[in-house]
Amino acid sequence: MAQVNKTISLDEHTAQIADRLPNFSRFVRQCLLELGQKTEVSRYAAHVAPAEARIWGENKDKCNPAHQKGQCATCWGSF
Repeated sequence: MAQVNKTISLDEHTAQIADRLPNFSRFVRQCLLELGQKTEVSRYAAHVAPAEARIWGENKDKCNPAHQKGQCATCWGSF
């Protein structure tokens, strides 16, 4: 999946929190995927792995829970 750059504005407090995260972009992606699972925007939630790579879980239809892009909220729910 192609990467898309987005710009966000933080206040001083949230900027300090973001500075302590090792990978802020990954954190934001994971939060958006989790939100997508909980709300009507779930149609926008995407898997972290392509369909042919979803071989995990009881039915062998889930993304790798230790995927380099993070745990898939679509497959594994909240994390």
